[in-house]
Amino acid sequence: MIYDNLREQALKSAKKNSLVLESFFVGELFTYVLVKGENRNQVGIALTPNGEGNILEKNFKSLEELLNETSYNPSLRAVTLAAINAIGQYELQDENIDVKDDLRDELYDLIIKNSSDSDNIVFIGHLRPLIKKIQEQRENTTIFSRTKIEPELGVYNDIFECEAILKADIVVITGTTLIGSTIDAILKFTSKAKMVVISGFSAGANPIWFKNSGITHVASLSLKECKKEDVLLNDLETIFKNGCYIQKI
Repeated sequence: MIYDNLREQALKSAKKNSLVLESFFVGELFTYVLVKGENRNQVGIALTPNGEGNILEKNFKSLEELLNETSYNPSLRAVTLAAINAIGQYELQDENIDVKDDLRDELYDLIIKNSSDSDNIVFIGHLRPLIKKIQEQRENTTIFSRTKIEPELGVYNDIFECEAILKADIVVITGTTLIGSTIDAILKFTSKAKMVVISGFSAGANPIWFKNSGITHVASLSLKECKKEDVLLNDLETIFKNGCYIQKI
């Protein structure tokens, strides 16, 4: 499972870099973890599952305990994913990644440059307003969502997603799928796709950790300058002001 592989990679990295758990919290929109190294701290975030599970009685005492979380509680998994992302971001600050200004613009350019008018493009998760721009240029764009379903706008119930992925040339998957096994199921149907992108706030792990998973690109935010106060605002646009990167695996 990709979730388990990410946990294992993060555990190794935490040990190698002598990282410790500084703090964490679950907000209305974002779940936040702060890890502390010898020379600096690093934030990691994940989107908070909507009304699924709670962590009121949970008090992680160490980063190792947090990274060993394997319960079926989505909120606890989100904390673990945020920790994985914090550790991944810590590693990325030591690497020469190409940081850009706007994740939506970069992802739009990547998709348009690598697709034709006849290609089938499938989004798992409704990444507004990026999708609106893509739909204006690529007619065969389909979105699958677990929450807001709008068939008239090409947004369908995710119970049909695997059928569409089988025919897809490009698949863009929200990072929120990483808290469970949904991502593993999706990737079993992407054999036709020439590009499979994991993207968004929850996809902040070190891209190299996705090697051999079937994912071809990681598109996420560089949170080097992100502060706890920014996350507490529960505002997507505030977090989008951070730099971004798209890494080919």
